[in-house]
Amino acid sequence: MIKLLVFDKDGVLLSLTATWLPVIEAVAAHTISRLPDGNNTITAPDLLALIGVDAASGQIDPGGVFARDSFAAIQSVWQKHLPAAMFDLQSDRGYQAEIEALMLKLVRGKSVAKGDIKTPLGNLYAAGFRLALLTNDNEVSAQQNLSDLGVATLFSTVVGADSGHGAKPEPGGLLYCCAANGVDPAQALMIGDTRADYGAAISAGVADFICIADDVDARPDSAIKPENVIPDLTGLPELLLRRKDTLLRRNEG
Repeated sequence: MIKLLVFDKDGVLLSLTATWLPVIEAVAAHTISRLPDGNNTITAPDLLALIGVDAASGQIDPGGVFARDSFAAIQSVWQKHLPAAMFDLQSDRGYQAEIEALMLKLVRGKSVAKGDIKTPLGNLYAAGFRLALLTNDNEVSAQQNLSDLGVATLFSTVVGADSGHGAKPEPGGLLYCCAANGVDPAQALMIGDTRADYGAAISAGVADFICIADDVDARPDSAIKPENVIPDLTGLPELLLRRKDTLLRRNEG
């Protein structure tokens, strides 16, 4: 019996483009502004391209680092292409504080949901499911997003890449979500939109993976069951009804 639903955040609960594209554009521009004098061979659009973001069109590669990985991973990619004289992005406290302040300013109160998430999440919570969030974003940012969207009280567990359990596709965060909610992995589903989400689901041994994608051909891995692909969370309750192994039961009356 499925008792726990574990959700990715960006691209599942949140619109990645509407919420985070302006933020990463600002972070890239700020990073370039901190280049040592005379080291201007790389631009903000170059940094964005390295992580799968087209600065001109605003298109995001779903398989790129920006869409699927953590901010630490983004910094690691950027560091390899910055001048040798550039400080270490991940260890420079001044830069980290500047970026944290910039991100909070741009994100707080401006989280944009991916369609109607309150209705399906509220219905699933009322049906008795435990809801957890597992993201490669940091935990504080994730909590802020949930609060902005008005769904924070529905989630029993929020795990970020900095919570001490590793980042997806490693299974640690997903296994922690299960343990924290007192369920076996076989009683949990992972709902995500990237190969990292799918990899975590496979590695952790959860019952199944539900993919959020515009269509079947857009799923990040061909091994994902076509019948498990939905465009947004409004289709999740009906999908769970079809499974016949969850807390939801169709009203026959």
